Amino acid sequence: MKKHIILFTGCLLFCTSISCFAQVSDPQILMTVGSRPVTLEEFKSMYYKNLPADSVKNQKALDNYLKLFVEFRLKVNAAMDEKLDTTAAFKQEMNEYRQKLAEPYMRDQAVEDQLIKQAYDRMQTDVRASHILIKVGPDASPQDTLVAYKKITSLREKIVKKEISFEKAAMDNSEDSYSKVKGGDLGYFTSMEMVYPFENAAYSLKVGEVSMPVRTQFGYHLIKVTNKKADVGQVQVAHIMLRTPPHMNTTDSLKIKTKIDSIYALIQQGQSFADLARKYSQDPSSAKSGGVIAWFGVGRMPAQFEAMAFSLKNPGDISVPFRTNFGWHIIKFMGRKGIAPLDSLKESISARMQRDKRSQEATEALVKQIKEKYNFKEFPEAKTAFYKIIDASFYSGKWTADKAKDLNGTIFTLNTMAFTQQDFANFIARNQISGEDKGGEYAINTLYPKFVKEECLKYKNEQLEREYPAFAEMLLEYRDGILLFDVTDKMVWSKALKDTAGLKKYYAEHKNNYMWPERVDAAIYTCSDDKVAKEVKKLIKAGKTDKEIQTEINAKDAKAVSVQSALFAKKDNALIDANWKQGISEDQNKDGKTVFVNVKKVLPPQPKALDEARGMVTTDYQNYLMAEWLTDLKAKYPVQINQQELGQVMPR
Repeated sequence: MKKHIILFTGCLLFCTSISCFAQVSDPQILMTVGSRPVTLEEFKSMYYKNLPADSVKNQKALDNYLKLFVEFRLKVNAAMDEKLDTTAAFKQEMNEYRQKLAEPYMRDQAVEDQLIKQAYDRMQTDVRASHILIKVGPDASPQDTLVAYKKITSLREKIVKKEISFEKAAMDNSEDSYSKVKGGDLGYFTSMEMVYPFENAAYSLKVGEVSMPVRTQFGYHLIKVTNKKADVGQVQVAHIMLRTPPHMNTTDSLKIKTKIDSIYALIQQGQSFADLARKYSQDPSSAKSGGVIAWFGVGRMPAQFEAMAFSLKNPGDISVPFRTNFGWHIIKFMGRKGIAPLDSLKESISARMQRDKRSQEATEALVKQIKEKYNFKEFPEAKTAFYKIIDASFYSGKWTADKAKDLNGTIFTLNTMAFTQQDFANFIARNQISGEDKGGEYAINTLYPKFVKEECLKYKNEQLEREYPAFAEMLLEYRDGILLFDVTDKMVWSKALKDTAGLKKYYAEHKNNYMWPERVDAAIYTCSDDKVAKEVKKLIKAGKTDKEIQTEINAKDAKAVSVQSALFAKKDNALIDANWKQGISEDQNKDGKTVFVNVKKVLPPQPKALDEARGMVTTDYQNYLMAEWLTDLKAKYPVQINQQELGQVMPR
């Protein structure tokens, strides 16, 4: 968000004291600021949230906080009256924040927690599996889907009857070009490294067992688990890599092998692995860090690389050169670690879940809850009425909601809210499917569940403020924080920067607050020897400028004299401090050179120019504007306090 919002705790920095308050007697209201009431509960919530636990019972802390809170509310009142909450920028920022804040409410938390625990438990085990893939897209026609299903089922029957081995069936039939050459072998993997339906099947199988057909977004799979073992954790290594491009000729391949062997020999002789990686490695992402790559577990690296990395035992161990499909490598083992506790991984697992099908399970569970909670009722005949009005134009992106203009019934309801056939027609128009004409029934049966899900979630989202007080409170705090920032920027911060006439006027009236102390206009001369120092002094007495002196003296030797000329205050320079009077000082020997000072003039204390003190003047001008503004706000918005209710704030 643009401001990492300044909430009430932030606004305390800009507040000053306020005058005595009048009283209000309504027991539900702690105070009114102008015409806007503040409840006791609202104030208590902010008070307990923003003060340390050991301060909430302190009367002085309460008094101070009350003053600051009132000034905060005064400023928000001003922002509301300025209608800053109606600007496009404000609305956009609030919408973005609300969307982010709503995310955890838009999933079934219990189901999500179960899925996180399931993923974590599975991380304790590594699975090695092979598969056969028959491709079929998620939007394939029923006919194409059936063809793929029959093919995968037929293969399974032959494998189970031992008419063909799984490996042979994979090599002959699998449409996964990566694994088919290895008999379908995918190597080891752990939880969250495969698509969720595939993972579910793999973890449910026993070693040697062949699954029933498993549908993913890629098509149908047969899965055979060939081994399971306890997870080996993660390792970190550094590596040096020399690339071997595809189709490299034998001569070039031998050159690279010779080079990797020579680098290995240098390591064996004691040269720094990190230095050699920076110099020779052709993996640019790791070379700059001495070859070090991020921690990884099984299934994240090429099989040969992974096997070598996990075979090393002790930090500092070096592998022999070995080859993968990417090139030749030498690995240095950095360390090994097990799986972290669930609490420390929960957030990262949740984030990864949102990118795979697990998140859909938590969302689908929420949709089911919504339907039950809000009395979902649907009218099937209103849905099937669309079968006849979906034509070929739908599959070319040209279907319009006008084709459903005669459909005006209700398609489903949530509580008293009706969702109409026209709502669905507009949804259809926005979500057309390109491709071959699969008919109206297919289109509607595909889109209708998505429409119901979208509208259920939208309806739930609209109830959040009413159903979750904590959500409403956070949203209100954020809103007030944005308003506070915007109105303060308008009335104080930006105003002080833009109001040059006001700033100059303020400076003119307060310039004696920005004083230079007594200073000297002086120069320090560093000469190569006593002879040069004498020549410099003669030129000073002759009225030559420092620039003229340097030009003349350094004509033969560029290092004969250097001059440091400036206005010096006390403690700026010890040599100046020791000669704080007008005139030329005695010579001093410093690091073999002759040094002396010429104090040209002693300057009495005087005001700094505006440009010299602009930062301090701007800050003070902002404070002045803030104080003036607060005075105006207190007059515009009278504050009344219910003293009896105020006594209920501190815990007994």
